[in-house]
Amino acid sequence: MRFSSDAFALKDRFEAYRDLYAGGTEVIRLGAGFAAQFEARPLGELVIFERWLNNVAHERSAQRIRQDGFEHFVMQLNLSGVLVVETADGATTVKPGEIIILDTGRPYGNRCGNAHVLTFSVARYVVERAYLGGQDLHGRILGAERGALLADFMASLTRNARTLPADAVNGMVGIFSELLMITLRQDDGTASAEARGKLKLAQELIEEGLSRHDLDPAVIAAKAGISRSRLYEMFKTHGGVASYIRRRRVHRFRALLSQRRDMRSIAELAFACGFASESHASRTFREVFAMPPGQFRRRQGGPASLPTAMAVPGRDGFAPWVSSLNMRAQAVRS
Repeated sequence: MRFSSDAFALKDRFEAYRDLYAGGTEVIRLGAGFAAQFEARPLGELVIFERWLNNVAHERSAQRIRQDGFEHFVMQLNLSGVLVVETADGATTVKPGEIIILDTGRPYGNRCGNAHVLTFSVARYVVERAYLGGQDLHGRILGAERGALLADFMASLTRNARTLPADAVNGMVGIFSELLMITLRQDDGTASAEARGKLKLAQELIEEGLSRHDLDPAVIAAKAGISRSRLYEMFKTHGGVASYIRRRRVHRFRALLSQRRDMRSIAELAFACGFASESHASRTFREVFAMPPGQFRRRQGGPASLPTAMAVPGRDGFAPWVSSLNMRAQAVRS
């Protein structure tokens, strides 16, 4: 999919661009001189965007997050120009050569001035396969030196995606995940390899055991071969073990609710995520996403059969491509 604001009359350019993002992001004009050009392409568990943007901002608000249920990651590589990203921790300038990682399940925004940016929308499980502490990555910047190999691969993949054979896609996504893992490990110099390994194991056990109603710190510690006190210490930055499990359950619940192909009832989905009851799941969902799960599911279109091919962007822009990343994540879990 290609777009150029130059293809429209001057008075229509901004509205044409904003309409493409109606599925998940607010677009704001920043004075005169607005211009936008991009090429977008789905590639397995990735959607790749190459964009040239001037005097425009994008904002992903809490309201948008509650409405669309996106839970993938976005990685933005600034090739040139001004890219300023704002999260709850404040505004950060992403310098040319740097990569910023953003979680679409959390609010953020950016401002672009004569910027040339590569944006990779990445299925959540691909990132968590590389770094299971995915919840800690929102707003993380990978410096130009440590992230050089990953940045080079992102640029090469963007250039060659058009001619990449279909049977090579999975391999390319695998290489991307491996390079991300290597880069993040270099960036995480403060934690020992042994500590990272134990945390990764504990998080894997939680992911595998979310459907178990008896999943608790004692079970996780025993399976991981560590004491409960050490487990509590490892998850202190995550808000505690119980809080981490609750957060992963409610996000898994939201991911299931967003899948139009899943015909199970809300109660069945709640039990599949390890909640003790439908009412407990509904109460937790409302606390986190400020709406009942039934309302969220209706906004996703309700249960329906999954199309055999990924939808081509039309009036909904590229939202169907991005939505498919959630579907792919669920297919892997199943």
